[in-house]
Amino acid sequence: MRDMKHDHNMEVKYNKAWRSKEKALEIMRGNATESFAELYTHLYMLYTTNTGSIVELQLTGDNCFLYVFVALILSMRGWNYCLPVVVVDGTFLKSSYGGTLLVATTQDAGGKIFPLAFGVVDSENDKSWEWFFEKFRKAYGGREEMVIVSNRHESIIKAANKIYPEVPNVFCIFHLLGNIKTKFKKNLKKIKEAFLSAANAYSLKKFQYHMKELEKVDKRVHVILEEVGYDKWAKVYSLNNRYSNMTSNVAESLNSVTMSIRELPICTMLESLRALVQKWSWRNRNEANATSTRLTIKYEELLKKNYLLSVDLTVNPTNHIVFEVINGERKNIVDLSARNCTCKRFQMDQIPCAHAIAVFQKSNLDPYDYCSPYYTKETMVPAYKENVYPVGNKDNWQVPENVKSLIVYPPEGRIRVGRPKKRRCKAHWERNGKILKPIQCSKCKQNGHNKRTCRNPTKND
Repeated sequence: MRDMKHDHNMEVKYNKAWRSKEKALEIMRGNATESFAELYTHLYMLYTTNTGSIVELQLTGDNCFLYVFVALILSMRGWNYCLPVVVVDGTFLKSSYGGTLLVATTQDAGGKIFPLAFGVVDSENDKSWEWFFEKFRKAYGGREEMVIVSNRHESIIKAANKIYPEVPNVFCIFHLLGNIKTKFKKNLKKIKEAFLSAANAYSLKKFQYHMKELEKVDKRVHVILEEVGYDKWAKVYSLNNRYSNMTSNVAESLNSVTMSIRELPICTMLESLRALVQKWSWRNRNEANATSTRLTIKYEELLKKNYLLSVDLTVNPTNHIVFEVINGERKNIVDLSARNCTCKRFQMDQIPCAHAIAVFQKSNLDPYDYCSPYYTKETMVPAYKENVYPVGNKDNWQVPENVKSLIVYPPEGRIRVGRPKKRRCKAHWERNGKILKPIQCSKCKQNGHNKRTCRNPTKND
């Protein structure tokens, strides 16, 4: 409306401006209903151009869309060179028919986001998550020391335990903290500091100290965390190594990048997700090939940081395997044969801590030999060996007639009316990134209402 007034000096009503915008977006993105009709053809071309990928489509009895799953061959081949940590999450779609985008992702040797699989379902429920995990297991199978990181959505927990019973399903500490904040609105800052310190503690002694501090703030929080299970959120109790993936930020970051993509019709959205993986793989492949150090940039910096911390440490060898590291009155024992240290950082971070580096210097050993292979250039390069190919221009597609004749109808139900929802509803404690103070009545000084709606008697009354 503003542009028409400025450019052509014409008054345009809101309804006409809205319809014009919708028509322009349809020309650019495609029609949402027609996009479902072309889904079979698009998936055929996606599989043909990226041979070896897993592409699964689930329909209802009357050929209405239900689920779709895509795992590209690059992700499947590169999975064995990435961390054995799978982060899963779901986020709502903003197109006409709604739905939910499910993602599974991990990190490569450089700490970069490595998308594993995408799924489009009706909503986050028991059936949809179970179907997604079934297809994920078909594509990727299992690995030693594998961990699944998620929020505390009941459907994720049920599906993960059913399809991957041998794999620990651990929780994002940020989401767990959010659950705590909704129940306990007092002393949020102290609860947050004590909880995060306990969750990230490397030693049992430090964990117990921070849990006692948390119990001093509110004993009820301590009880809830015990019921959840220490192995679900505490680093020191984790059954398998989480490699510092204490949150689901890897999946959340991917959801943030796909924010505009989630507004598109389904075929355009799947093509945009494929293009995103292609872009990232090309960039990360070039970065890996250009790396001149044995470790990737992220872990090279971490090793240098630990080296600087080791300068002032004194080392006393006790035998040919175990060394005693003295830092003032504090002593740490480093066992080279077991590759661990009493500070627990060596074995949990899978990279030599300051105490271990001090021992290596005394013993003339190379710290790089004691780093996890998941941090090396030699691991990052083969992760991007495969290529991701575009489906090409639709006019040049060669699709068999039996595939063209297959029609997918939109999901059952009506198209949602009104302006599509763009953002999720945030809790009171995370709005604007700040903890908001509860509303306080200036009349009776109680929380939960203001002066205009106050019904409490005062002294004058």
